[in-house]
Amino acid sequence: MPQHEHIECVQPTVERHGDQLVVLQRVEVALAARTVHHSALPLPRAARAYRAAHEREHRLWDTAYMPLVDPGPIIAQARERGRAVIGANVSTFQMVRGVVRAAENTNRPVLIQLNRSGLSLIGGVDVAALIVKTIADDSEAQIALHLDHADTLDELSLAINAGFGSVMIDGSTLPFQQHLTLAQSAKGLTTWSRLPLEAELGHVAGDEAGVTIGEASWTDPDEAARFVEATGVDWLAVAVGNTHGGPAIGGLQLDRLRSIREAVNITLVLHGASGLSDEELMSAVELGVAKINVGTALHQANAVGIADWLNEHPRDLRGALHEGENKVFESAKSLLTSTWAA
Repeated sequence: MPQHEHIECVQPTVERHGDQLVVLQRVEVALAARTVHHSALPLPRAARAYRAAHEREHRLWDTAYMPLVDPGPIIAQARERGRAVIGANVSTFQMVRGVVRAAENTNRPVLIQLNRSGLSLIGGVDVAALIVKTIADDSEAQIALHLDHADTLDELSLAINAGFGSVMIDGSTLPFQQHLTLAQSAKGLTTWSRLPLEAELGHVAGDEAGVTIGEASWTDPDEAARFVEATGVDWLAVAVGNTHGGPAIGGLQLDRLRSIREAVNITLVLHGASGLSDEELMSAVELGVAKINVGTALHQANAVGIADWLNEHPRDLRGALHEGENKVFESAKSLLTSTWAA
């Protein structure tokens, strides 16, 4: 194969060695770029081939080290100050932009989060990373990117290689020992990549942005202590009455949350915050929750904005999308200015 054709076919590769991933893309592309640079191809063709290889190298390397903030220090600082960072679950470009605008307007940090449903709508992990990176580049807000509710190591690997700043492995529906083993394997991936790992113990039920989740089971403090010690996860999502997409079942179980806080010494995460009152959320934060996930409220705001606009302007889709973004901005702004928010 001619030299320039070989270069045009260069693709990033990832190999797994045990529980670690080895990314070969930068070395391959960089070598390809140098090869083209010293080739004897006719100048116009050589220049085109060089630019193509260089652009691939630049894009892949920048994606792995995108100018998004590291969520670890942000959440650690929030925990020290008795506050919580919002994890905003989104599904569209306009939702990302609405949340980022709110973060910039309020001067508050935020984690942009996508689960499997959101990723399918937005175009996958690579597209999601590119969108959030591009929007964050034009903002002075502290924006981090988080993968929510992945349940396979392959999903984690794809997100890590795309440039996500933190990831969640969710084996909460598995038997305890299988869940523990899965989380240990996930920790191997994130230790190598130096990313925070979130896991869920107990099971938060409900319907989160198109992902229907089964029956609830509450987090057991003793199991939480065993799980955290055995896996080394950085953040633990707990089930203490909170529900995805709805109000807490029987109210938030603050005594259970307090016992979990006493059993483990890592950051606690609360999913399903859309159905909780400010008083409940403040109490949870006082008991050690430093990351609070909100998805349903933002999706509902987006849907209301789109529907209201189309009701008045049935043929103006662009205006509807813009109004949906504005409603997400307003909802996110309200959350980010809560008394418990970092």
